[in-house]
Amino acid sequence: MSVPREEVFSEQEFEQRRQKVRNQMAVQGIDTLLLHSAPNILYLSGHHTLNLWDYQCLVMPIGGSPFMVLWQFERGRFEATAVATDLDLYSTHADPIEATVQAIRKRGLHTGVIGIETQTRYLVPKMHDALKDSLGADNVVDGSGIVDMVRNIKSEAELEIMRAAAVITDRAITAGFAEIRTGVTDSQIAAQVAGELIRADSLGFSVYPIVSAGYRAGMPHNSNNGHKISRGETIFIECSPSLNWYHAPLMRTAVLGDVPSEVAEFEALEQEIVAAMLDAVRPGVLASEVASVAQARIAPIRDRILFHEVYGYPVGIGFPPTWGEESGFAIVVNNHRPLKAAMVFHIPMTLRVNGKMGVGLSQTFVVTDDGAEVLSSLPVELVRIEE
Repeated sequence: MSVPREEVFSEQEFEQRRQKVRNQMAVQGIDTLLLHSAPNILYLSGHHTLNLWDYQCLVMPIGGSPFMVLWQFERGRFEATAVATDLDLYSTHADPIEATVQAIRKRGLHTGVIGIETQTRYLVPKMHDALKDSLGADNVVDGSGIVDMVRNIKSEAELEIMRAAAVITDRAITAGFAEIRTGVTDSQIAAQVAGELIRADSLGFSVYPIVSAGYRAGMPHNSNNGHKISRGETIFIECSPSLNWYHAPLMRTAVLGDVPSEVAEFEALEQEIVAAMLDAVRPGVLASEVASVAQARIAPIRDRILFHEVYGYPVGIGFPPTWGEESGFAIVVNNHRPLKAAMVFHIPMTLRVNGKMGVGLSQTFVVTDDGAEVLSSLPVELVRIEE
């Protein structure tokens, strides 16, 4: 019995991606590239699974078809999703490193220069060292960043999915804010947000929907815990669906009742910063230049707030625990590389007073020849809620 297919992109799309990666491999003198990053595996093969803990490896030769080394229990997911990719299965009690080396040797790929990703959370150091030793340290080099940098430039097919994800993000945030009233808990709001994402076929949560209110909005990276909403509190929501594991994250903030003066101040400043950053975006403009636009505006209040100094980070394919891409191409003051058309970034503009309150008004945008294409249709403003 054949497994029904879940193809999202065409074989031609995958071949275009692979050729771009092969071009970069040639530049770096790499004959075979070993990939363990789940986003990179999806990008080049189409294969994806919720199992991010068991060993999987995509082997990308500079010529010929890529192949997967995969635990036999995951065969169904591969058959449902992988495109033009060969498969070597290893048994439950086998050594996956040995299975990878054998798969490489039987194809005669062990004699060339082999690149292995070292800067990825998906391959623990012990396994990396064992793989390197088994293949021969003399011909193994660091292959980190090759696929990630290619992935930074999105195809039109990828952008269409991200635009669709943005529509879902807007709908989820709107549903969350519609639940707000005195005495409602942040968990009830989060249930509305999560429900909207799931109903829109989110494959999972690369980042669990963040809903934090009151003093908890003044701390990053925490979500609902049953906190009851009171008048005058800020209610911060950040979310995105994993639409075929592509994302369009967004932050928005609501206030129940009268808006405190400091909250209004932060709203106005964030609106100014986001607009100025988007106005500065063009292909060829340095990431550091866009970051400096924001940094200059935050500087007068920097000693009052909790802030991260990251003015934008790349998004696209993501698996738990993050929707942020691993390329390291962020909009920060020390990244002096130019923006390129079809890059996609999230501006995580949040101003927080630690343990007191926070306001987040973000945007996800695409770099185009004409400037920035914003994906959300929600206004960059506080949602003011009256009962």
